[in-house]
Amino acid sequence: MTRIFQKEKDSSNSYVSLNMDFIRVGDYLIFTIFIKKMNKYIIMLEEGTILTYQLVQKIKRQALLYISKKDEYKQHLNPLSLKYHIRYNQDNYPKTLELLSVINNEIFTEYLNSEDDIFDLESIKSLVKAIIYLIKDNNKYLKNIMPLFESQTNYELSTHSLNVAIYSINLGNALHFDTHKLLHLGVASLLHDIGIKNINDDIVKKSSSLSLAELEVIHHHPEYSVDIMKHNKISNEKILDAVLHHHENCDGSGYPDGLRIEDISDFASIISIVDVFDALTNSRPHRKAYSSFDALKMMMKDKNMLHKFNHSYIQMFLHTLE
Repeated sequence: MTRIFQKEKDSSNSYVSLNMDFIRVGDYLIFTIFIKKMNKYIIMLEEGTILTYQLVQKIKRQALLYISKKDEYKQHLNPLSLKYHIRYNQDNYPKTLELLSVINNEIFTEYLNSEDDIFDLESIKSLVKAIIYLIKDNNKYLKNIMPLFESQTNYELSTHSLNVAIYSINLGNALHFDTHKLLHLGVASLLHDIGIKNINDDIVKKSSSLSLAELEVIHHHPEYSVDIMKHNKISNEKILDAVLHHHENCDGSGYPDGLRIEDISDFASIISIVDVFDALTNSRPHRKAYSSFDALKMMMKDKNMLHKFNHSYIQMFLHTLE
């Protein structure tokens, strides 16, 4: 039950005025709101309160309200406040995917607009930690949000990268990776294709078949991704290896090094599977999207894909969707 006008707070604490622009019906408060009376700051609404229409009207009738200065950053959605938004909305699947997508799009927009290929690693880690929290809290989280992927209309690098990160962390969790390992897997997954930025859009977005020369250019994107990650001070060998080798195939037919199953890391094997799965289950200019069932069936039984993937991982991935 919402508690209004409860206990007093010492006025020696630091408070700032509330920005009413971030108060919306249906949202959860991720900070406590105070009203000032006789130089005392008194709780009006506590953190965790859901904002009904009536409460929003009550708030907006006040001339001036306050929040603790330490909570000022929480007033708008950002990488630091994301975990609080996620915590209070974790059972609202469309809302959590929206929150993840907003932060993810901001990260990739900043990176793609950066002339020197800089990205914010701390923001990336905050996003990955939010995904880990959602999946570890609910092992059916992916199954419940997958229908929402079908409504994704802007299937660009940022969208694909977020999907692959969610799929990878889901599979890593099913394989009992600890939180630290999931964080590294998530960072690798989110950044696996960032080198695409350094390839001409005429090749990347070409709707017809690529020439051999164009394929050769595309095949360099894992190396470009690793170079950009090193430029951003990422030195973890498991992360760099996963990004470099996410297009290796178990039969040795992949690139850039033609590795076989025994030499491909668990991270690279996972990203390889979910990267192709996400591509197959999204529409392309030359074909419609496959269903999840048909995509996995193709990856396990089609003669051109049969020997490319770690089938024990595919089986585990399939199990998480049941």
